[in-house]
Amino acid sequence: MGRPENSIIIPVYNERENIASTAAGIVAVLGEQAAGTEILFVDDDSPDGTAAEIVEVGQTIPQVRLVQHGRKEGIGAAHNCGYQAAKGRLIFCMDADLSQSPADLLRFKHALDSGSDVVVGSRYLDGGAQSGKSLARDYGSRGMNIATHFLLGIPLTDATHTFRAFRREVFQKIGTCLNDKGHPGFQIQFIFFAIRYGFRVTEIPVQFVERRPDQGVSKLSIRREIPGFAKVVGRLFAARLRLALLPNPRPSETSGLH
Repeated sequence: MGRPENSIIIPVYNERENIASTAAGIVAVLGEQAAGTEILFVDDDSPDGTAAEIVEVGQTIPQVRLVQHGRKEGIGAAHNCGYQAAKGRLIFCMDADLSQSPADLLRFKHALDSGSDVVVGSRYLDGGAQSGKSLARDYGSRGMNIATHFLLGIPLTDATHTFRAFRREVFQKIGTCLNDKGHPGFQIQFIFFAIRYGFRVTEIPVQFVERRPDQGVSKLSIRREIPGFAKVVGRLFAARLRLALLPNPRPSETSGLH
């Protein structure tokens, strides 16, 4: 395969049982577009044999490629590593357990082809939904998104969601600004700086279904996320106050924000 049009980034940690089904599901949905797509599984130093499974799956699904992160640093760091390794013009991000539907990748691509620079899948827009999450995780996620909206001025309903897509040039522009290694700090940083630099950020409604017991255990915990979230939002809020005194880097493009 030559230089791909699309790169799909999937951070993984102890996801050996989900690699084959996720890769097969993506290829099946993409159809003819799969030929121009690479699927990068970014292994965050899993001890369960995830890396070996990715290599094995890649022997039958040629779009699959292993990116080894080296040491366990968190989902944000794994995303960053995957973005740097991606070769595609369009970059997509999703989880490894099929809690996010591969069919939505085509809707993300349509939104990018229609003029968006960044597209985030929202569980909270009309038409979006999530099922199977505990009340604590549901309310925690909603609360963090409300705080992000009011404190950082991010005009999205689901800025913390990992399911998203963007043009390669967005990361080329803001990549050096992204230093948080966790979730949802990295996701929030990405949106904050994309908006700051005048990129057009939009949302589409998506369905989220919590993983089944046979798909392993979620690596995310609202109890672990909140301290990191507060730290990142506090830093960005302070930066927002400082930046309010300065002109936007690309003011001519800010009128296209949604």
